[in-house]
Amino acid sequence: MSRNFFAGAPLQTKPETFEQAFRKLNAVVTEAFNRGDVKTCAGFYSEDATLFLSDRAPVRGRSAIEGALREYASAGAKLSPVDPIDIRSSGDMGVCAGTYVFEVPNENGAPAEQRGKFVTVFLRQPDGSWKAVIDSLLSDAT
Repeated sequence: MSRNFFAGAPLQTKPETFEQAFRKLNAVVTEAFNRGDVKTCAGFYSEDATLFLSDRAPVRGRSAIEGALREYASAGAKLSPVDPIDIRSSGDMGVCAGTYVFEVPNENGAPAEQRGKFVTVFLRQPDGSWKAVIDSLLSDAT
């Protein structure tokens, strides 16, 4: 008779690190944005998050952030995966800084690259997921 030493024992899994979570989030958000699914993108922000963009006043709250993302997506913008330069975390807080590239149609409809830098602060939620609470995007000079 064989014994299963694992039967009934709780499976011990190590929680996902912030860096692992960020890399998954980067892929999901890029793919969702590029198909126009801004609701999925906004879902990675906390309800009370603030988004700082170079060309407007701070955008406060998930629904307002969804609206701002919708403006870019509706204009035909496409996002490349962000390039994280520094990813750090301590406890339930994570920070990522890096660069981004948007491709946005210009007034003639031709694609024009918009490059910039970002810093995003995340908090781990009670369910273990990570949500952005502050997201700051700074466009490079054109």
